[in-house]
Amino acid sequence: MNLNTCFLFIALAIPGASFAEDFSGKPSMNDIKYSSYKDFAAKWELVTIRFRKDTGEMRLTYGNKLAVETLKKGSTQYPDGAVFAKTGIHTSSDPQFISSVVPKGIRRFQYMVKDKKKYASTGGWGYALFDANGKTFPEEPKATRDACYACHTIVENRGDVFSEPFDFVKDTKFPSHSQKTSMQIKFEWKETKSLPQNISSFIPTTIVKVRSVENSKLRMNLFQGTLDEMKPILEEESKSSKTPVLFMSQDNKRFVIVIPKTSEECMEMGSYEIISTDVNNNPITEKFCTHD
Repeated sequence: MNLNTCFLFIALAIPGASFAEDFSGKPSMNDIKYSSYKDFAAKWELVTIRFRKDTGEMRLTYGNKLAVETLKKGSTQYPDGAVFAKTGIHTSSDPQFISSVVPKGIRRFQYMVKDKKKYASTGGWGYALFDANGKTFPEEPKATRDACYACHTIVENRGDVFSEPFDFVKDTKFPSHSQKTSMQIKFEWKETKSLPQNISSFIPTTIVKVRSVENSKLRMNLFQGTLDEMKPILEEESKSSKTPVLFMSQDNKRFVIVIPKTSEECMEMGSYEIISTDVNNNPITEKFCTHD
């Protein structure tokens, strides 16, 4: 998550001053205090566990009573006061059992707090992120908040909540809405020649059209982590369409594109190349066989 905001009036007044303001080390974000929910893992119900393949992060999501009751009913009408809290955990292979992945420490905490009036501009949910010590990250809070909301609109059909309940003892029945509605990422065809040169230069000249993400909220509000999150989604679309798939910011400066390739190493699995901008908008290239 690497978003900076310009502190222009200081930079103009003081020669050599930094353009970026550091927002780290604060006890609250978006008017949500880490201390208000710091004991969630001991007091709330564990809703589900996810593993982020793009970041190698294990995520444990908990909900307070209002959140869990709504979730288990299969409803999307979360009342004010419903809260989800998530622990993001670094993982790596066990050196004595390398086929398994084990936790290596807390990476971050994330909160979603429902207050329809207070957080009306972000779908009624307030978003806050904290490091392992319960302090804010350096990025500008409003931009981070808007990027979180834009990402959660992928699951508007679930009330902007990614988590689905999982009963770790009994058979789980998933809410009906998730069975009927597919991912809310929308793609459109774009002619390669219509793309900015900084993007089209990476696409083989034989390709005249690509698939492109059209979700305007995502394109307008993204941070570096959004690009990582989009990689497996673009890969799935590329598998289906057999063509390059693109996600780019509204200003076209930041992007990630997945290009199907042929490779003897990957054989029937399929080969892909990903070009993605880093925090300084410089393109980085990765090559890999298709993910599971």
